[in-house]
Amino acid sequence: MALIKSDSKGVERFEGEANDCTVRALANASGMPYKLAHKIMRKAGREERRGMHADHWLPVLNRLGFTLESIHGTTRGAKYLSYKTGKLAQPGITLDNLLNRLGYGRFIIKIRGHVLAVVDGQVLDYGYNAAGSKVQAVFKLAKQAVTFN
Repeated sequence: MALIKSDSKGVERFEGEANDCTVRALANASGMPYKLAHKIMRKAGREERRGMHADHWLPVLNRLGFTLESIHGTTRGAKYLSYKTGKLAQPGITLDNLLNRLGYGRFIIKIRGHVLAVVDGQVLDYGYNAAGSKVQAVFKLAKQAVTFN
């Protein structure tokens, strides 16, 4: 299985924190400090050391200037996001193929069971992701009221 190594870890997580990919992706894609992203996601319903459901993080992304660029495939996650947003899904695409097409900008990418940031073509995430991971949704930072970096 081919793997995609992150170009950078991006922000550092709190010691002992886990399952915080939505927090790290928000901080990395927006440029905000991890501590602020953590606080925002906690207010949105995230529990310590637990992942988040789209019902909780989707409104946060919308409020902070991320627009849903596309939904892909027929996975349960893609169907749910399509239902929640009213946006029709496009044909499926793998993470590797998407990264080759993204270009410049600040993105949050939803794959099965994980969320990661891509900033100007660089993957900001911990560890490795399978190149063949099915992309469920792509969010792009359209406009941002505050610049963090």
